[in-house]
Amino acid sequence: MSRLSRGSGNASLAFFARELSFRELVTLGLAIFALFATLGPLVDILGGGHLRWSVVLRYTLGSGLVAVGYAFGLMRRNPWLFVPAVLLQIAMFTLLRGEPAAKGQLPDAAHLKPDVIAVIALMSVSYSAFLAFINGTTARYLRVRAEMDLAHEIHQVLVPAIAMRLGAYDFVGFSAASGEVGGDLVDVVPMSPGWFGYVADVSGHGVSSGVVMGMFKSALRTRLRQESPLGPMLTDVNAVLCPLKSSAMFVTAACVRARDDGALEYAVAGHLPILRVRDGRVDEITTPQIPIGMFEDYTFTSATLDDAPGDLLVLITDGLIEVFDARDHELGLDAVKALLSSSSHLPLTTIADAIVAKARAHGTQIDDQTLLLIRRA
Repeated sequence: MSRLSRGSGNASLAFFARELSFRELVTLGLAIFALFATLGPLVDILGGGHLRWSVVLRYTLGSGLVAVGYAFGLMRRNPWLFVPAVLLQIAMFTLLRGEPAAKGQLPDAAHLKPDVIAVIALMSVSYSAFLAFINGTTARYLRVRAEMDLAHEIHQVLVPAIAMRLGAYDFVGFSAASGEVGGDLVDVVPMSPGWFGYVADVSGHGVSSGVVMGMFKSALRTRLRQESPLGPMLTDVNAVLCPLKSSAMFVTAACVRARDDGALEYAVAGHLPILRVRDGRVDEITTPQIPIGMFEDYTFTSATLDDAPGDLLVLITDGLIEVFDARDHELGLDAVKALLSSSSHLPLTTIADAIVAKARAHGTQIDDQTLLLIRRA
């Protein structure tokens, strides 16, 4: 088992324990206690029913408490829950070692009958508690599952795959979320005249990132209805977005816009550079500035981009380069640039598939993977 998988397993157990309600924890604890408490009467049955009732009772309680201590210590990753469990287990072994062995004695039938009844009763309690726990958590899981399915459907509507031509430009783009709901965004907006295309990456993962992603797309599309350069547009979107999210969240973006004079305007906000491929040479094009949503009063800027027929513009998110192989080596941006240098003449869908295939072959996807390819015909 790899270090990553072991860490993920421990984190999953800790998350599972944190998400359980107090009632569910009590029910689970009762189920574990009753199951392992059967060791008390079972030990007495194996010994022919010759242990004192006080010893059987103490071993019964001790076995159940030790099991609960180990289970909750593992789930909550709390070493202090293991300490009393270990001490109690040592005390139980000491207690039994001090009892005289019943060698050569016939089983005490009168003593064994209560042991059997106790085992049956404890198993019944454990079974009932496990059923109650499973029913409660299953109902809650199904509710959460339905909500996640709805969120996934909304995400699919917000981030559809792109394959279109606008004027002299062809576009291919898509976003593959690492979970049910992603925080990446790819979009191409036809305008009159021109067009606007971008990729964006919201910090974090999951539903919270997906919500901020939806707000960012709505704010950006609304602001596009007002004619202005990219700098003031991003500045306005930043001012709108800042008060609507937690202070720890932000959005990186790379944008390209075709202006009415035929020139291309671009802006990069805390994102990977735009890659321009021309005659096999790959150039990194960027505007050094902070991500969107970090400071409300920040002023963004833009620049113009030299564009020639046959040029390929590549906008990607870091999920495509921050993948790691078995030796913990990152794929990196240079690997994508090398691929583009040798394949920029191919159809856009082929290039997109090749980039994704290279990332997936290098390592497991751990973040949303998004790209937008733009080629001037």
